[in-house]
Amino acid sequence: MAKLRRLVRGPRTVREDRLSALSDDLILLIVSRLDTRTALSTAVLSRRWAHIPRELPALDFKIRSTKAFTDGVPSVLAADGDASRRRVLRTLRLEFFCTTDGGCVDRLIAVAVGAWGVADLEVVVKPASSCHHDDGYAPPYWFPHDLLDDGGRSRLRSLTLGNCTLPPLHTYEALATLVLQDVAASTPVAAYERLFSDCKRLEVLHLKSCGCTEEEFEHLVVDAPGSAIRELLVEECAFSHITLRAAPMLARLACLGRTTMVSFGSVPSLTQVNLTFWDSEKPYEFLRNPPAATTSLLLRFTGPTRWVLPRHLATPFRGLKRLLVADLPSHWDVSWPRALLFSAPLLEALHIHVAQYSDEEPGEEIGWWDRRKLWHRYMKELVMVGFAPTPRQMLLVKDALSVCRHSLRRLALLRDGHVRYSGLWDWEMVGRRLECPWSADDGMAVRRLIKSASKKPLAVDVMLG
Repeated sequence: MAKLRRLVRGPRTVREDRLSALSDDLILLIVSRLDTRTALSTAVLSRRWAHIPRELPALDFKIRSTKAFTDGVPSVLAADGDASRRRVLRTLRLEFFCTTDGGCVDRLIAVAVGAWGVADLEVVVKPASSCHHDDGYAPPYWFPHDLLDDGGRSRLRSLTLGNCTLPPLHTYEALATLVLQDVAASTPVAAYERLFSDCKRLEVLHLKSCGCTEEEFEHLVVDAPGSAIRELLVEECAFSHITLRAAPMLARLACLGRTTMVSFGSVPSLTQVNLTFWDSEKPYEFLRNPPAATTSLLLRFTGPTRWVLPRHLATPFRGLKRLLVADLPSHWDVSWPRALLFSAPLLEALHIHVAQYSDEEPGEEIGWWDRRKLWHRYMKELVMVGFAPTPRQMLLVKDALSVCRHSLRRLALLRDGHVRYSGLWDWEMVGRRLECPWSADDGMAVRRLIKSASKKPLAVDVMLG
């Protein structure tokens, strides 16, 4: 900042304001690359810069200190008093402690939505040790719904609420994206179920760490034939059971954490599914009647208790083409990937990731049913990261080679590596090259296994790493 002031003053003999000489477009480009607090402070550099922060499309107020937040918000409102240069804003993000003066936040939200034309609003309230109730939870921020006029509510297209009370969301008619997180445990399940039917234009719904009352065993039922929701994320929420009875437009589902059962009804557009279990609860049944439209499935078992017996699926994955089974502990066998392999007749790529947990004893061996008389006509790729030549893993490879002998084109067995995730529904298998990944005996055993899987030579690109 001191250097910029020296540039403004220049040499004592030359009073040239070079910063003011910059074009508005260039100044706006510079300011738009700064955080909100720094961008607002650039007004002191030059008279030409004073109005530039008004033209920023987004304001982002994050916690630095409660005092800085409560001082900064009123200054922004006061600077907007000039009606000839009314601010036009698209995005407003607020993050503050629950001890912050709610009055200034209420006014900022009302002005931003009502006068500035904000379409994307994010309000996240962080807990502070001084504002917890006796039960250990921070009180929610009371979202100022009553201060927003009908025109402002109808302009909002994206809304994120963290530790806030839920307004009557059906009155936000243009809402296309909704993110709710840290919703109070006193919230009834019906409040979440109404989101699917009442928000007619909602396309993306993310629920994160949302609590609910214990009524009906925390069972979330989605029965919304008119819903336009295409993407649903449920992460670490209190719902132990989710039933998607009717969600005709739903294309992407990610269920991460505590949910132990997911049941499907009419979901004809559901192509991408991510099921990740990391809680101490045992997911005793994660699928009922797998959706026929699903082409990509990401299945992860994480957390302290991961032993889940594979079950015969009542209905196979008739459309599944890409499958990842990840975070399988090394002391498990590989029954899950094998069961899903035989339940997906159109599968094209099977990716398996075995996590190394050398301090745990191998689990009880699961009986396998013989399905090797069947074969896959479309399976092209089998990649296994964390492979070890244990009897069960070797048998899985032999079964896969046997049933996919007419179509398999790539087999990669990698000792070490990881899964590189791209968002919630895409991934890439990444191997790590080791100096001596295979002993001579192990390498020979695998090659003999590959050769014995078929009477005819297999046209398969084999990589051992």
